[in-house]
Amino acid sequence: MVIVYQLADLVGTGVKSIARNFQAKIAISDSQLLNRAKDGDDTAFNELVCRHQNFIYKLAWGYLNEKEAAKDATQDVFIKAYQGLPYFQSDSQFTTWLYRICKNHCLNLLRRQKRESELELDRPNNTESDLPMKLGLKKMIANLSEEYREIIILRYYQDLKYDQIARLLDIPLSTVKIRLHRAKAELKNLAGVGSK
Repeated sequence: MVIVYQLADLVGTGVKSIARNFQAKIAISDSQLLNRAKDGDDTAFNELVCRHQNFIYKLAWGYLNEKEAAKDATQDVFIKAYQGLPYFQSDSQFTTWLYRICKNHCLNLLRRQKRESELELDRPNNTESDLPMKLGLKKMIANLSEEYREIIILRYYQDLKYDQIARLLDIPLSTVKIRLHRAKAELKNLAGVGSK
């Protein structure tokens, strides 16, 4: 019976130790990890990637609407972030900085795709059947102005709350609500809903 109690104490001590290590890991803020990463600590940067890769993937998918393209974009964003560590301004949040990198990267990809598809249209070999003719929700979102598109993506693809969007974009909460309302109205207009 003594052995059972000793084992229970050892297991309890082990669990407490694991919990303390886990708690210490969680207690490290993004800014602390960022400072360590700037000093060359790759483990700290890896922790930042682990914390934010899902957010960036969802954001990229919201812009690109393709699983593989979103995965590639996510990798590219973190490579750019790693390369840009020396230039990061500590007065902004890491997530805001990542968001901007991702947004700019995805918009550049979309512009490149648009130019390539325009070149395809100019080629004489193409027929109407070669071109996708569906005008789905994703295409309508792509036709929105940038400020409306990003509000839709953050709210419905990232599932962020209004106050989170306001902090991320550094705009008032009322502006978030107004842009979201206008973006939804514009989508209805593009879809032909309510116009007779």
